[in-house]
Amino acid sequence: MLGDFVYTEEDAAGCGSGAAAAGGGGSGGARGRDGASRGVEKALRRFLALAAITVCGGLVWWLFISPMMMPATVSVFSFPGFDAAAALRHARIGDGATFASVNAAEAQALLAAHPLVESARVAKSFPDRISIHLEPRQAVAVSIARIGGRMQPVYFDRHGVAFRVGGSAAGAAAGAPPPWLPVVSGLHREPLAIYLGARLPEPVLPLFARLGAITDEEPGIWQAISEIGVAWSDSGAFDLVLHPVNTFVRIRMGSDITVEGIFYALLMLDVVGRLGDGAPSEIDARSGIGVLAREGPRVGG
Repeated sequence: MLGDFVYTEEDAAGCGSGAAAAGGGGSGGARGRDGASRGVEKALRRFLALAAITVCGGLVWWLFISPMMMPATVSVFSFPGFDAAAALRHARIGDGATFASVNAAEAQALLAAHPLVESARVAKSFPDRISIHLEPRQAVAVSIARIGGRMQPVYFDRHGVAFRVGGSAAGAAAGAPPPWLPVVSGLHREPLAIYLGARLPEPVLPLFARLGAITDEEPGIWQAISEIGVAWSDSGAFDLVLHPVNTFVRIRMGSDITVEGIFYALLMLDVVGRLGDGAPSEIDARSGIGVLAREGPRVGG
């Protein structure tokens, strides 16, 4: 039985050489796997480097080259009488203007200086969009002035800016103002140069702001008033003399005119109108009570 488990030297040598052969095969396989890994890593590095170059090149084009070379997309939101072409000319934005070549602050200032424009906003959206938003001036009063040797209507907005004079081209393009605008007289005590874009003297500017507020609140109220006269005092302050329609009776009010004050004055006028021939020439409503002033008898109608 023990003879079955006896090994000879040849058997031992054979086993040793077999083990060595097996060990040598494992080392060669490991070297092959290392070489393949290095190849994949090298290819991945090349791909990442190429991707980085492509991304950087795209960023350089998007950030620097495109805004300098590609024409910008300009959107103009204007109003009737001042179309997109006119707005772009006034803003000095020509055909083919690029995003980088347009100075938004300068274009906005140029547009805001136009007589028809009350406010302007120029916005740039990277990389190639430019938006222009314009708001028109709205007439709140009209006055009569001698221009070019003849009397012409001058239309003012709530900031006291003359943006339409008679039948001027710029004014005609802006469209006809509403027919119920109040007519204001006596705006200045000294000769005043009136032209498109001219602003009235500082003392009367609050009056036009009030006229604008009244128009926003109750525009129909001006259909009862034919004229508003500015009556200056020696101190430089002024009252307002309202001339209602269909009556010779005037209404004197303070410069802080309001919708409620006008309605109350018209109510007093209705009351005194029932006096017939005994009606006063003027109602002084400055105190809120209503003081009647009388003049001598009028001659004629």
